[in-house]
Amino acid sequence: MFYLKCVNFAANETTNNILKHMKKALVVCSLALLSFIPASAQFSWGIRGGLNLVNNDITKVSKESAVDKDSYTGFFFGPMAELQIPIIGIGIDAAVLYSQKGFEVSDDETMKNHSLAIPVSLKYSLGLGNFAAVYFAAGPQFDFKIGDLDRKFNDGDDVKEFALDRSTWSINIGAGVKLINHIQAGVNYNIPVSKEGAYKFKESPTPGTYIDNEPVDIKSSVLQFSLTWTF
Repeated sequence: MFYLKCVNFAANETTNNILKHMKKALVVCSLALLSFIPASAQFSWGIRGGLNLVNNDITKVSKESAVDKDSYTGFFFGPMAELQIPIIGIGIDAAVLYSQKGFEVSDDETMKNHSLAIPVSLKYSLGLGNFAAVYFAAGPQFDFKIGDLDRKFNDGDDVKEFALDRSTWSINIGAGVKLINHIQAGVNYNIPVSKEGAYKFKESPTPGTYIDNEPVDIKSSVLQFSLTWTF
C-alpha cells in the first residue's frame, strides 16, 4: 500500500510539473506575440488537440534489428495563442503542447517519446465569407523531452540501446480551415531538422561475445491532424 501511495504521489508530481512548464512557456510565447501587436491586430486564445502519425527513420544496422515502425499513432494537446492582422490576413500562431509519439523497438515492445512541444508559425488566412477561411502556416517547432530518455533491453542474444536527446527542433508546414470564428481544423507535416536520439545494436554471433555497432541517428517525421477551439 505504501508503494502504491508513493507511485501515485510521483505521478501527481510529474503531472503538476508538466502543467507548470506549459503555463510558463505559454506566458513567454504570449509576451513575445504581444510585443509585435499593431493597433488593428486581433488576439485570441484557445485549446488545441490532435493526432501524431509518425514515420521513424532509423537506419538498420543489422538484418535482424527490425526497429522501423511507420504510422505510430500518438497524440498532442494544450493551450495556444494567435495574433492576426485582419486587413492583410497575416498572423502568428504559437502553442504549448504535451506531445506523445514513439517507435517499436522489438516485436512486442515500444518506446514512448513524451515531450513539451512549442510550435511557432507564421500564418496566412484567406477569407471565404463571414464564417469561413482557409489558412496556410509554416514555422519552427521546439521539443523538450519529458521522462526517461534511455532504454536498454535484450532481444534474444542481442542487446538494443536507445538514447533520446533532451531537446530537438523541426519545421512545420500546414494548412487548414477556420469555421464560425472559433473552430480550426488543420493538417500539418513536421519535418525533423535535428535527430531524436541514437540507436545502438550489440550483436551476439556466439554466446558470450558481442559485436558493438556504431550508434545510428534516429529521426521522426510526423503527420499531424489538429482541431482547435478559440475563445
